[in-house]
Amino acid sequence: MKVFTAWMTLLIVSLLCLGGSVSAAASPIELFLNGKPLAAEVAPRIVNQNTIVPVRIIAESLGSKVAWDAKARKVTIDKGTTNIQLWIDKKDATVGSKAYKLETAPTIIDGSTMLPIRFVSEQFGIKVTWDDLTRSVFLFNPDDGNSKQDAAATAGGAGGSVTGTPGGSKTDSLADQPASEIKPGDPVKAGDKTGDGKSGDNTGAPALPPSSPAAGQGTNGGSKNDELPVLQGVTLKDDTLTFRAAGAIAKPNIFYLEGPDRIVVDFPNTKLDPSLLDKVNAQNEGKFPDKNDFVSQIRYSLFSKEPSIVRMVIDLPKKTSFKLGDSSTSPNELSGKLIPVKTRYKVVIDPGHGGKDTGAVSVTKRYEKDFVLALGTKITKLLSQDPNIDVRMTRSDDTFIELADRASFANNLKADLYVSVHANSASKENIGGTETYYYSEQSQPFAELVHKYLLEATGFADRQVKQDRFYVIKNTNMPSILMEVGFLTNRNEDSQMFQDAFQDRVAASIVAAIKKQLNLN
Repeated sequence: MKVFTAWMTLLIVSLLCLGGSVSAAASPIELFLNGKPLAAEVAPRIVNQNTIVPVRIIAESLGSKVAWDAKARKVTIDKGTTNIQLWIDKKDATVGSKAYKLETAPTIIDGSTMLPIRFVSEQFGIKVTWDDLTRSVFLFNPDDGNSKQDAAATAGGAGGSVTGTPGGSKTDSLADQPASEIKPGDPVKAGDKTGDGKSGDNTGAPALPPSSPAAGQGTNGGSKNDELPVLQGVTLKDDTLTFRAAGAIAKPNIFYLEGPDRIVVDFPNTKLDPSLLDKVNAQNEGKFPDKNDFVSQIRYSLFSKEPSIVRMVIDLPKKTSFKLGDSSTSPNELSGKLIPVKTRYKVVIDPGHGGKDTGAVSVTKRYEKDFVLALGTKITKLLSQDPNIDVRMTRSDDTFIELADRASFANNLKADLYVSVHANSASKENIGGTETYYYSEQSQPFAELVHKYLLEATGFADRQVKQDRFYVIKNTNMPSILMEVGFLTNRNEDSQMFQDAFQDRVAASIVAAIKKQLNLN
């Protein structure tokens, strides 16, 4: 039996028991753990009206240990005093000494072990809820250290931040920004969970909290909810959305979902106007008539009664970012701008030197200009495989180009990124390593990102990220870097840098960093 805590990284994502009317062809289901999005690598399956998800959800999300017995085809999950045993393609399961009969047996799909999410979650005290407006599954682990942040965020507080998606390495606290810009790929606000914590019925998608005014709307009971602002509606004019409320409008929590593209706006500590409640359908969903080239539909729901949260979903015809404005002019209104998102990016790869300018000369009398052209060509070929990237080279052969012309080429193209490829030299053979340069503040995060990936690929000594006034990175308008892959005057590094395998590895690392910078991976 082999035990490992993070089991099979090719496993993930999600859902919860969806009704038989929902097919695999429906929109992708989003999964959140304590408000944090979990990226999908393996599609979930609905079997016998039960959803099975990759075991990594259980292993990594709960910090549990997972063991696999290949001979018995048995999965064992341990966390604390709880021991769960399940068998592939069998409906038998045990929790401690108690036996259970599952409605859906675990199975292996595309090399991934898939387990019934509801059964396993309940054994570990995980709450699972379904939001039909966003087609999302919310897992809430009360033992997780983020639970306090979740409560604060749900109540409209500033607590909690969440690490950026694969598209970026920064950390955002979305609800804390007075003029936040929410783009496709931005992380969900921590703590965005359902309010009732119920799992729903046994036959289909768990229902949203009822739209009855009893608990959350505070009619004649004189509850504290009577004092909450009442969201009365939203108007759409060209690229501007304006939310209106009776009472000071709460700062919303906002996140973006794909497949289809939509922006979700949650108003904490807010009631839904009775006139809007009267118009919701059996799925607790209402719709506004407004639509235009920016918005295909606006939907709303009483997302939670305790605490009272109103949810708006802005369905989009294409990827669009949303930037909130300042509500100080009118406390009862809040407006935001819809901005189409760029889907194709221009990247300039600049192999240094060329022609009469050989650059550094290696210990084996090879030229820097040849190394950087070979590496730059490999980077360009890899980038060109992505339809979202328009990649250009400043030179594709042994040609000399003035520094000013290299910078002008990128500026005239209005490139999104500029990468200058170089190799280093020194007077002493024992000097070696990888270093990356930037000039402007806007370029520093990009330099740090590329340097991290580059170090992993070269395996050379870390000579750090540095600021300098090299002409091409000082005189380009976009995030620009100059990287010195290694030292041609170092015999060990020189012997590797002209090998195809080394160049392929380095090129792939640079491409990965570029895509991460552009939120494309």
